[in-house]
Amino acid sequence: MKTQRYLKNVVAFFVLICVFGVSIFSGTASVKTYKIATTTSIYDSGFLDFVTPAFEKKNNVKFNFISVGSGQAVKIFKNGDADGIIIHEKSFLNELKKEKLINGYTAFVSNYFILVGPKDKKDLFKKVKSVQEAFALIRKNNFKFVSRADNSATYIRELEIWKLAKVQPDFGGYIKSGQGMGMSLNLANEKKAFILTDEATYYKMKDKLESLDVIYQNPKEQVLTNIYYFAYSPKKAELSKFASYLKSKEFKNLVSSFNQKFFKKEIYRIVK
Repeated sequence: MKTQRYLKNVVAFFVLICVFGVSIFSGTASVKTYKIATTTSIYDSGFLDFVTPAFEKKNNVKFNFISVGSGQAVKIFKNGDADGIIIHEKSFLNELKKEKLINGYTAFVSNYFILVGPKDKKDLFKKVKSVQEAFALIRKNNFKFVSRADNSATYIRELEIWKLAKVQPDFGGYIKSGQGMGMSLNLANEKKAFILTDEATYYKMKDKLESLDVIYQNPKEQVLTNIYYFAYSPKKAELSKFASYLKSKEFKNLVSSFNQKFFKKEIYRIVK
């Protein structure tokens, strides 16, 4: 009798384990995973980790973000190692479209590039009237300047500003980091150097960047406008849902919440 009861309990236990195991397996298998190659700036600010979970939960998907510079993100996408891409350099997107690797792209948020640098040199830039004038002053005085130097959108914009300033970044104080936005800001802080950065990453890290302050910013200068785009492979047409989500009221509300929670002001702006 005891033996029969014992066997029944054992059988019941294994049935429960099997059912539970199948349940877990089924739930896991139904979650579709997508790889998204993304620029470091929008990732390092924490923005993507804040605004994507709502979409993931509602659509039973999971995004694995590959955080690199925009140039590297394009290479990863071209190699077929990413299903979607988030970058902030439009020329790269036009290149992908020309090669028929994407059907189009969605502009969803923007912020601005700003020049940050050593607090003790801020007064020297009070009369500067443009970002190129600020760059020229840095070059003239051989101040330390950290460059991403990684074929990222930020680096491309930096080179554009040097060109506008009509000077070459070939001076002794020019430091090439070859790193993402967050790492480059840390290096600039350590070296007490100037650096071009997106405002979101800087303000998110500001408390740890004790040597730095905003040296120059001007939303009216076109060269400092920074727009983020999402595109996806035609083979992953279902990602059109995410593109639509980036234009939804729910997404707009999350952007507003992110700005308020981390910055207490509008940093990321919805692109209409």
